[in-house]
Amino acid sequence: MTKAKFLLVFLTITIISCVTVNIYFPAAEAQKTAKEIVEDVRGVKVEKKKEPQSFQWLGVAYAGQAELEVSNATIRALKGSIKARYPRLKPYLSSGVLGESLQGYLVLKETGSLSLRDKVLVSRLMSAENRDRKALYEAVAQALNIDKSMMPRLRKVFAKEWQRTAPSGTWIEVKPGKWKRK
Repeated sequence: MTKAKFLLVFLTITIISCVTVNIYFPAAEAQKTAKEIVEDVRGVKVEKKKEPQSFQWLGVAYAGQAELEVSNATIRALKGSIKARYPRLKPYLSSGVLGESLQGYLVLKETGSLSLRDKVLVSRLMSAENRDRKALYEAVAQALNIDKSMMPRLRKVFAKEWQRTAPSGTWIEVKPGKWKRK
């Protein structure tokens, strides 16, 4: 094989192998799903806007944006577990014992005023909550066909909703390592 042929084959193989793979992240769907789940868990009442059913004078039927209901048995069970635990977590959130991180998980913040028994209880509640949240994020990612490499992005979407709906007094991570009270 001549140098020219070798170079041509090498360049052809190099060009063919340079394929960019774009991984799609359904941001709007993830945001809407996180909002619906977190608001249901936290008991936040949000009035939904009524969309017109049709524009008859245009001869066009308009049903509005389709409701996104990302749900399956796993998601419903995890949401139920998280929702049932929330009343026990709420006092620890509002008193600043627990905080909402940027990664979508709870963290211990101020446990100094707690008895040893309460520290153990809070630690167990937090561990159970974080385990369920991790499983919830994985189930939502699977339902939305989100690649595993995009999990940090999905957790951030959920983190924003957990922080938004957290009770007053909760520690909120605003930047990595920077916290403020809500």
